[in-house]
Amino acid sequence: MRSEFVGWPGPYWIWLPRIVEATSNPVPPALPRSHPLGYVGRVRKSIVESPHWSRTMRPGHQGLFATAVLLAILLVPRPGIGQTIQDYTADMHSQDGFFPVHLDEETGDIYLEVDRLGEEFLHMVSIRQGTGTVGPDRGSSAGSRVLYFERHGPRVLLFQANSGMIASSGDPDEVQAVEESFPRSVLASLPIAAEEGGRLLVNATDFFLSDLPGNASSFDAQVNRDRSVINREYTRAYPENTEVSVLMSFLAASPASGVSQIAPDGRFVTVEQHHSLVRLPEEPMAPRPYDPRTASGAQTYWDFSQPFDGEYRLRLTPRWRLEPSDPEAYLRGELVEPVEPIVIHVDPATPEPYRSAYREGIEWWNAAFEAAGFRNAVQAPDLPADVDWMDSRFSILPVLHRTAAGASVGGQHRDPRTGEIIRALPRMDSHRSLIDYNIYAGLLPVFEDQGIEPQLTAEEFAMARRRQHVAHEVGHTLGFPHNFIGAPQGRSSVMDYPFPLIEINGDGNLDISNAYRPSVGYSDSVAVRYAYTWFPDAESEVEGLRQIVEEALDQGHLHHTAAGQSGSFPEVHQWVEGATMFEALERTRAVRRLILDSFDERVIRPDEPMAWLNQRLAHAYLHHRYSVEAVIKYVGGARHYHAMRGDGQTPVEPIPAAEQRRALEEIVQVLSPEELEIPERILNLIPPTPSGFQSLEPWIPSPAGPVLDPLAIARSFAQEVVDNLLHPERAHRVVSLHHRDPGQVSLDEVLDGLTDATWGAPGPRSGHRGHYARVAERAVLDGLFTLTSDEEATAEVRDAAERQLEELAIRIGGSAGDGRQDENHRARALREIERYLTYGTVPDLRTGVISMPLPWP
Repeated sequence: MRSEFVGWPGPYWIWLPRIVEATSNPVPPALPRSHPLGYVGRVRKSIVESPHWSRTMRPGHQGLFATAVLLAILLVPRPGIGQTIQDYTADMHSQDGFFPVHLDEETGDIYLEVDRLGEEFLHMVSIRQGTGTVGPDRGSSAGSRVLYFERHGPRVLLFQANSGMIASSGDPDEVQAVEESFPRSVLASLPIAAEEGGRLLVNATDFFLSDLPGNASSFDAQVNRDRSVINREYTRAYPENTEVSVLMSFLAASPASGVSQIAPDGRFVTVEQHHSLVRLPEEPMAPRPYDPRTASGAQTYWDFSQPFDGEYRLRLTPRWRLEPSDPEAYLRGELVEPVEPIVIHVDPATPEPYRSAYREGIEWWNAAFEAAGFRNAVQAPDLPADVDWMDSRFSILPVLHRTAAGASVGGQHRDPRTGEIIRALPRMDSHRSLIDYNIYAGLLPVFEDQGIEPQLTAEEFAMARRRQHVAHEVGHTLGFPHNFIGAPQGRSSVMDYPFPLIEINGDGNLDISNAYRPSVGYSDSVAVRYAYTWFPDAESEVEGLRQIVEEALDQGHLHHTAAGQSGSFPEVHQWVEGATMFEALERTRAVRRLILDSFDERVIRPDEPMAWLNQRLAHAYLHHRYSVEAVIKYVGGARHYHAMRGDGQTPVEPIPAAEQRRALEEIVQVLSPEELEIPERILNLIPPTPSGFQSLEPWIPSPAGPVLDPLAIARSFAQEVVDNLLHPERAHRVVSLHHRDPGQVSLDEVLDGLTDATWGAPGPRSGHRGHYARVAERAVLDGLFTLTSDEEATAEVRDAAERQLEELAIRIGGSAGDGRQDENHRARALREIERYLTYGTVPDLRTGVISMPLPWP
């Protein structure tokens, strides 16, 4: 008989009042069988629900009699005390392994055997079954953590180690002082069900059925334990890892936004959550210091062993453990295969041509690893047929599906103690090729009008991007961050975000033959060499790493991850191609004009809804968007480098005034009516989404309802450009650089140039181009109001913006409008400026501006 009371805390008479309550309750409590009251409730239920009981006992006496019977049971020595784990789990589904696991199919509970108290192990949580767009993706990860067990009386506590707080000296007293200076986290308290020979059997159900990744917030719901179960099919134990799969159900009073679109019933959402308990490497990997000049990644710790002249920070380079199979040949300079290569399996659910493209893109990295002395270091076979893709012994590239476009991810699991990468779990979004095809399809009328065939087919174009894309995501799993200066350095890194290089050749024809680079680049090889070159000892490692960095600097290698729109380094940007951003903008504007001039129904196939032209128009009209963003960075710009003392780099270089003035001229040209205009013939081609296609939302919404509004499109893009140019950080950089060097562009010059090119532009203001002129003027006015009323903007910036409003009021008041619409537009602007200057009243801004979040290619 299995003992149910091994975890009973204290003498049984302490529990008498609660026992009476439990047996008197008409509904027995829903507690695990290992819980005393749960057992009492079930026994009481079996008694009162028996046919003989109900026929012979009056209802009023049933509860008292049941209590008396159970008290008699409890006064007898408890059965099963001293039972072996083998006896306790005799009728369970059991598997031996790293942590032996036992499933009680009668109760649904899961038990683990624990025999290494205090020994750290790695815990990884991944998602087997995701939710497509809302919530976690298939293959997404909730990270990895170091856990360990401690026994406290009748329970075992599961602790998460505070791996980010260390004493690298290893001195036991220092280590203890650090541990006691910061808190630990108890993730679970597990009751002991049996013990034998130093081994403990713990009920781990509560831990595995907990919402550790915090997915409930995605659905605005709560975990429903009654509908959450351990999935026996994928719960297994192996010598080095134990895998537990859980069906987690969430219940919401009403579906959260978007959930009903992805779930059969938005109130009830079930995902499958997968836990991996993994033995940590017996010998922690030797750490390698991080260097920001190398394009490698960083893992940071608080290290309290550092002396007073340090910073209490330790930065290491995350990497796989890669060692040569023949060290002597490796040191002679021969290419050597690693002892354990980096193997990333391709998901068997991946169809062709994606499967081949993914395999090729992953194995691009072998060229970079050869620069570090390794042959066949990265391999991409198919996942073996008999392997569960969630098994943590295998790295895999899973395909994920969503109902809308989203990011692909370079997921990985690391040993938090050292940064050693244990497992790769990148994932690719199936929507991304749809975006690439929208770009490609927009080019087809141009090729037809030019009388030439595209240099690449649609499939070749899309797969060229997928190879580059998968190489990028796998680069993250190798430990490398983004490098957003790769494109201007001759496409030196797949860790940049590339836009397809669409050129106009000497004959004036489109050329897409070089749309994407077909390999990794020099910066990628620098990152690999720094992170993965093997050295026989610490002394040679220090010297070898120094030489790698020096060579990279001599070659002009740069690495930058900050590509935000408000940045100051023009070449550090995403989705651009070109040696300079001026060249990029010139090329993309020219290509954009060709696309818009030829744009018609030929960008979709016969029998497709004409409404789909909306998506293709978005890419055509905004073809130069990212180049414009990059050119704006010249204004108030300064190139900055990851300089270290003595390495010869110039830390900061303000951009010359001539380049800034040229950028301002380019930007105001983008705001001209000729550039903002949408050809009239296009507007009548695009109807609203037809019935049955409403789930495919248009990329360009219209405030005019069923009629596409060209002024809203132009206004929204113009506002985007102005807001970017007048970003408060950029505006103050202009002020600061001009203060340091009066020859630099001043903020007054920037604001004058913007208003002169819009409100002061010559030419007729009637007709359809007059509408586009007013669009740009309104965008500039709203930008000025925003800047002058921004409480976080500096005083110098707000002063300049307010002065510009005063001068603009004089300009508007001193000229007459050209027609009724122009008069209305000018009168409203003048009223708003005067109210602001007199009363500080900020008008409603950006009315009619629509969102055009162009999906990433």
